[in-house]
Amino acid sequence: MNTEKTLPNGIIIDTPRTLGEVVRNKRKEDNLTQVELAELTGVGLRFLSELENGKPTIQLNKVLLVLSGLGLKIEIGQ
Repeated sequence: MNTEKTLPNGIIIDTPRTLGEVVRNKRKEDNLTQVELAELTGVGLRFLSELENGKPTIQLNKVLLVLSGLGLKIEIGQ
């Protein structure tokens, strides 16, 4: 089930699973395999898999590397 909520300026990420879905969807949209994205961003394949599957205890610095590699960013707002 896709839980992404789209706003005019982006998507609300309110769970680890939603973040994982966004990463997976963008990776596939960019025609990248998990192996290719892991190599591109300098993270391990296991980490990337756990991120895409919504593991709640992943390292933020690595998440930011993956997001940057996909051309995504985090924006905080109210």
